[in-house]
Amino acid sequence: MKNKFDNEYIDDRIESMLIAKIAHYRLQLRDEFRTRHNQRYPELHYISVKGSIRNLRVWNKMAYLIDEAKYRMPRNPVVPYSVYTAQKLTTV
Repeated sequence: MKNKFDNEYIDDRIESMLIAKIAHYRLQLRDEFRTRHNQRYPELHYISVKGSIRNLRVWNKMAYLIDEAKYRMPRNPVVPYSVYTAQKLTTV
């Protein structure tokens, strides 16, 4: 019985971490694009924007893979709950 509660807790923590990471990188990209012309070294800023985009893609891909494994469906066009929640949290 205890193992069931531990697995539920771990699953909830993974989902909350995915939501937090996706929301963080979405907000970071928004901030970097807002201040992209105020930087002293534009080539360094370009690299940081590119890195944030790559990190956001990685976390989105992880959310899709976890959702696919959780529901045992092939790659479906439905947006995972963690990506949907992060988008809802970071809308303007």
